[in-house]
Amino acid sequence: MYRNDKNLILAKIETVYGTDSTPAAATNAIITKGNPTFEVVNNAKTRDVPLGYFGKLAPVNQGDALKLSFTTELKGSGTPGSSSRYSPLFRACNMTESVSSGVSVTYTPNSTFEGESVTLYFHTDGTLHKLLGCVGSFQIKLVSEDIVTIDWTFTGLYSSAHPSTVTFPTATHETIAPIIWKGASFTLNSVANLYVQEMSLDLGNNVAKRLNANAATGVSRYFVSQRESKGSVLFEAETLATINPYTLFSNSTQFNISAAASGVAGNICSLAITGAIVEPPKYSDKENVQMYDLAYSINPTLSAGNNEIVLTFT
Repeated sequence: MYRNDKNLILAKIETVYGTDSTPAAATNAIITKGNPTFEVVNNAKTRDVPLGYFGKLAPVNQGDALKLSFTTELKGSGTPGSSSRYSPLFRACNMTESVSSGVSVTYTPNSTFEGESVTLYFHTDGTLHKLLGCVGSFQIKLVSEDIVTIDWTFTGLYSSAHPSTVTFPTATHETIAPIIWKGASFTLNSVANLYVQEMSLDLGNNVAKRLNANAATGVSRYFVSQRESKGSVLFEAETLATINPYTLFSNSTQFNISAAASGVAGNICSLAITGAIVEPPKYSDKENVQMYDLAYSINPTLSAGNNEIVLTFT
């Protein structure tokens, strides 16, 4: 009998797309929050054949993709200027990694069609699922006084040989503590000292498949075809003289958002967003305190792209 809560994910960047990079339990283990969700995406082909009786002929199953969704804590490596275990995940989401030795690791989005990919091993008790050629997207969730988390979703090539029975490995996990959202130095449209409680960022990658009849499954690779980033922020309502979200909305003003999540050196994260456009403002309630619940899209400027989101670990 297998346990449902005995799970482990290993992640390692691929040198060649779709070629197993062989992540190891000793060096590539990822700490997850809760149970991951594994899915076989089917593209069943129906057969529209006239019959002399009710019913239809059985469809032909066509494995289209393998998907894995999971949640991790947001954390750095614990050493300034050193990549963390999450580096392959960010890079496989079309995020360019820039390392300043001894100082920082920075991630910015890129618009590369055939970007980097990651091999994911998903161990669930005695079964191993190998997902190759994975690319994906993520959502960062920040709540005051709580651990900052990231929801990841990856899509990779289908293979009928993806599962195997193995001995559950003994993993070596990194020991750096997760980041709590505090000491945020939050600003919105250059307005500081707002009483902010929650914030989210959705990278919004659209993952598409590149069809090729020469490929074993008819799909040669998965890639990021577009990015539609967005987010939301929840903060206490202020005087309109302090911040006026209705003016931001009416004027389609592009504004900046900055926030940090504080830990020890090597585990401090800062987030900078430019080109945010607010959607129709809404009120919300927290303990009978009136809040602004603002959703926004994140848009590149006409003069430059791939700089509207900057995630930095120091």
